[in-house]
Amino acid sequence: MRRAHPVRTLGSALLLPAIVAGLLSGCMTGPNREQAACGWMRKAGDGASPGEQGHTVILVDASSSVRGTTPASGGVDQAAAVKRQIPGWLEGVGTVSVATFGGTAHDVRWTATDWAAKPADGGNGTNRQRHAASVPGCVADAVAEAQSTVPVRGGSDVLGALREAGTVLAGSKGTRRLVVLTDGLPTTGCADLRDAGFEGSLETDAIVQGCSADKEVTSRTLASVETVFVGLGETASTEPQASPAQEAWLDGLWERLCAASHPEPGEPADCAVTQAAADRSASAKTSPRRPGDPTVEFPERTWQQAGARALFDPDSPVLRSAALPRLARIAVQVRGLHGVRVRVLGYVDPRGGSANNRTLSQARADAVKDELERLGVSGVTAVGKGVPVGCPGAADDLGTEQKLQCDRRVDIVVVR
Repeated sequence: MRRAHPVRTLGSALLLPAIVAGLLSGCMTGPNREQAACGWMRKAGDGASPGEQGHTVILVDASSSVRGTTPASGGVDQAAAVKRQIPGWLEGVGTVSVATFGGTAHDVRWTATDWAAKPADGGNGTNRQRHAASVPGCVADAVAEAQSTVPVRGGSDVLGALREAGTVLAGSKGTRRLVVLTDGLPTTGCADLRDAGFEGSLETDAIVQGCSADKEVTSRTLASVETVFVGLGETASTEPQASPAQEAWLDGLWERLCAASHPEPGEPADCAVTQAAADRSASAKTSPRRPGDPTVEFPERTWQQAGARALFDPDSPVLRSAALPRLARIAVQVRGLHGVRVRVLGYVDPRGGSANNRTLSQARADAVKDELERLGVSGVTAVGKGVPVGCPGAADDLGTEQKLQCDRRVDIVVVR
């Protein structure tokens, strides 16, 4: 704590307030901390203009899916999750800015603008050390202020925030770095995920192509900007929760969208996805005034394994060796869908007798069930359905052999 220096010409009536002021300045926390320990950061280091020594921008998603709508929502405490990573994000830069964003690009609001990320050279060495030590906490405070800020309107426009940050960083020299603390679930614009399947590269391709065609993503958006996404798929405890497989799909989507925002050919190191331990608690301050967002639901999964010829030989309930890798891939994905039940439905074509049809379809379902359980899937039941009625998802004009292959199948259905 800072001590008040005694001044002989001052009376005790003036000395006491000086001592009290000194004690308070050494113990400030919260909003007063920025005025005391963090006030020096408002000045650009070394007398340089903002961004001349490099610039890091931290974007904080303040949408309801991350923050929740009430103090008990258990929002993701992004400030606590990323505090240890802040020194690395500020390495090699002289300036740092922090902003929050909501439903449109115009909702970006800055809680730290062109703060110095390192103390100026010269002057008091003790002050420099104290200032340098205060940087991670001061930046974490700015992130905490951003995450508690109520957006102007509901929704989440991640791409709009990226474009705004790219404009700010375009005027900076040296290292340009962007850190995006978001669950990656936009509800506006070309990347709106409210009706997403969260599955497969075809959907990812379509989103990236659509965003490029709409100019919401261009190769100039993040030119020469090192970009890091943190917390994809991490939502408030009262919001829908992504499975590991769905989080992995989100990671891939934002790596692709990020790459499309950099000039071709683009270095892989320009875009990174990292996870920080999510702290979901009421300490992540929110407000009942927070506008409600459209909800992004994470869909359940169903696999229809048409063409049991890939799994079984004719009239056989024994799994072919070629079927095992396919079932292993399915098992890995099912294991990521916590709290689900799995039904295996076996079917046969109509050329056998009715008794044999039921027996064979049950035996095939049992074989798939046993393999899934061997691969760590729990809660599996198997039912032999015999001859199916129709071929789901197929055209009405199937040829005879195509129809038989569709009839000889095993469906794997995931239910809550």
